[in-house]
Amino acid sequence: MRRKVMLEEVISVVKLSLFPIWCWPQPQDATQFKLFCVKLYYCLSIIIQIGLVAPLIYTITKHLDEPEILVQLIVMTSSSIHGSFNFFFHMVNHHHIQNVTFEMVHFSGLMKPHEEIVIQRYVDKCIVFHSGSLFSYYSILFFTIVLPFLTQQSFPTLAEYPFDVYHEPLKTIIYIHQSAAGTLVAGQLCTNVFMALLLWFATARFEILTEELEKVTNAYQLFKCIKEHQELLKYTEEVAIAARPFALTTIYCSTVSMICAFLLFITNQPIALLLQCLGLAVAALSEVFMYCWPAEYLTHMSKNIAETALYMLENNNFIELWKCLQIIIMRSQKPIKTAIPCLMPALSLNYFTAYLSTILSYFTTLRVMMDDDKN
Repeated sequence: MRRKVMLEEVISVVKLSLFPIWCWPQPQDATQFKLFCVKLYYCLSIIIQIGLVAPLIYTITKHLDEPEILVQLIVMTSSSIHGSFNFFFHMVNHHHIQNVTFEMVHFSGLMKPHEEIVIQRYVDKCIVFHSGSLFSYYSILFFTIVLPFLTQQSFPTLAEYPFDVYHEPLKTIIYIHQSAAGTLVAGQLCTNVFMALLLWFATARFEILTEELEKVTNAYQLFKCIKEHQELLKYTEEVAIAARPFALTTIYCSTVSMICAFLLFITNQPIALLLQCLGLAVAALSEVFMYCWPAEYLTHMSKNIAETALYMLENNNFIELWKCLQIIIMRSQKPIKTAIPCLMPALSLNYFTAYLSTILSYFTTLRVMMDDDKN
């Protein structure tokens, strides 16, 4: 029988996965000097990422007629740009991420037995998917870094430079630079799991509150639930603020990667390369699903509070509880959604299916266009 993984262990693993990018929030009592060093590291990381984007774009312009190389270059460029934006969002949203993270850590150390049961249910639900994602990110990184030692490829990426790079120490410097950039990309991909963890935790808190509300028998317990509901709404709004910019860049960059991967399916390519591109498309799709899945549950559970209160309102004979229940219902009229006006609609499983349908439509359109060109 598989041993149950506890929330504290999940937090520790996610924190460890973010170590290369220093994106786990600093303690609230951290000194100004330490916060300055972290921001300086973020700026240096962005420079490292941009330093790889430039030669990748240069290489793209040289291989426009080689789709198998072009796709790999575009995906690498997209990943580097994705990582750079994530570092920027970590700097801008530092206080929001810090607040919601340490609220989660604090809660995990003070859980009551019935709260542990709910939390454990959510951990069991998504532990395989998210742990597999973390493992795959760093496995691909390891394979990429050791690739030059196993093949005739000189560097971890296919980036080319407009000058001679095959003399020491320049060759070693470029190898270290590309390896460092790849490590930063892998770390930033783990940010997806971090944000998903925050969304899942907020969802579990709503379910815990729903169970507590169902057990209410007097005004004191109801007042306590109302106060907790108001605090939870503020917390969840802050989680949504922290997660949505990361979700936005993930969706845009994954879209580029998937379209490029699908392009190879309409050209005559070796089976091995097509399987590689299929794996790339599945990985990009899983990143989008990583946000849509918990966002769907979060929206549903935030509405479920109102449904529970409405049921109690219909079946409760205590007049003094009616107005209090109406407060919860009114506050739940607008469910929590992870969205950005004009840029990203509310994330949900319906959005995920629409997203997949749109990608397939793009692929079909490109295939028709290329078939017309051939004819």
